Amino acid sequence: MCTLALYYKTFPGYPIVVAANRDEHYDRPSAPPAIIGTSPTIVAGRDLRAGGTWLGINEYGLLVGILNRRQKPGTVARATYRSRGLLCLDLLRLKQLDQLEQIFVDLAPADYPPFTVVCVDTDRACVAYNTDQAIERIWLSAGLHVFSNSFEFGAPSQKVDRVHERFLELAAVRDRPISRGDYIDGAAKALGDHALGDRLSDPGAAICVHGDISGTVSSSIIFCSDAERQFQMYYCGGAPCRNPFTLYSTLDVR
Repeated sequence: MCTLALYYKTFPGYPIVVAANRDEHYDRPSAPPAIIGTSPTIVAGRDLRAGGTWLGINEYGLLVGILNRRQKPGTVARATYRSRGLLCLDLLRLKQLDQLEQIFVDLAPADYPPFTVVCVDTDRACVAYNTDQAIERIWLSAGLHVFSNSFEFGAPSQKVDRVHERFLELAAVRDRPISRGDYIDGAAKALGDHALGDRLSDPGAAICVHGDISGTVSSSIIFCSDAERQFQMYYCGGAPCRNPFTLYSTLDVR
């Protein structure tokens, strides 16, 4: 993925709400969300080339999304890198966030290209990213958090500012119950935004990207509902500016 907005404990009754765009090469095959694991039950999209995923949920209430950060200019990609999507799938097999610590301790940061991984359940939320020497972890407070594919984690950018601005507008009603339909309509418009920042001409600086060889190939909106004790995953196959979101899956949470 290249853009992910996480609302953590922001909306009454919905401790987790995520909206995300996946930007990828058009010729990289993938499958839409489905059950891809049963111990525990995991619902996620599937990268059909490497076998991993970019965003998923499991029956223990864990949501994991991974963003492929760009490599620094001049960096030579290693043929021995493990797919970042496989790491996302590894994390989706966990029952609770407490188990993250051991996985990251055992992880060799240089085994993967640059990544940012977001892991959240109803009790805690964490973001982790790799440097040349270590896996850095940050526990997140309640509120809106936005992540992108910038080669440096947390680097300021007009794109991140634009995403934050658009999704903060949708959080303006957080003092009253959220309407899933209204939120999906608003999030679809935000995820389909083609606006560029000042003095920018690169189409990749938009939230919804349309490049020659790569662009926004799918989008997801996920709710975790307290009342229903389940995840609801809405999926858009294709660019969200041109295609609708459909309720693809629900998953009861233990």
